Amino acid sequence: MISSKNLSLFLLVILLMACSDQQSVDNDQKGVEVFNKVTDHGEIKTIDGDLERGRKLYLQCRACHSLKEKEPHKIGPNLFKIIGSKAGSREGYNYSDALLKSEIVWTVKNFDLWLEKPYEIVPGNKMVFSGIREQEDRNNIIAYVYDQTSEK
Repeated sequence: MISSKNLSLFLLVILLMACSDQQSVDNDQKGVEVFNKVTDHGEIKTIDGDLERGRKLYLQCRACHSLKEKEPHKIGPNLFKIIGSKAGSREGYNYSDALLKSEIVWTVKNFDLWLEKPYEIVPGNKMVFSGIREQEDRNNIIAYVYDQTSEK
């Protein structure tokens, strides 16, 4: 027979387990899964997008990022030839330690993941941006940035 003291202790343990921060564990695990996808240096794929819509959407990005080869960094780094480059590799920009240690290569896939949820991809990065929910909007921005920053 279980004593009332042992029963109370058992119920307390169950209660504490029920109140534990399981969501934070799930978020940590999700972050690890996303991070593993990001560090997969798969080949650069092409992406279709509406360049004019991408240009309009990019207006929210240009306060912090420049696109032209010789333009200086702003609050964020210059994005010239971003697709195919290693994260944290722009000379003269002060990146977060988290991004420098990430080993991300900006493939189209990784850039898309970043635009969707930058804080899940690299927790501790400096980008003050919550992400873009709509896949089509991200495709349009990526297509525009690639069009503006790649060699033609």
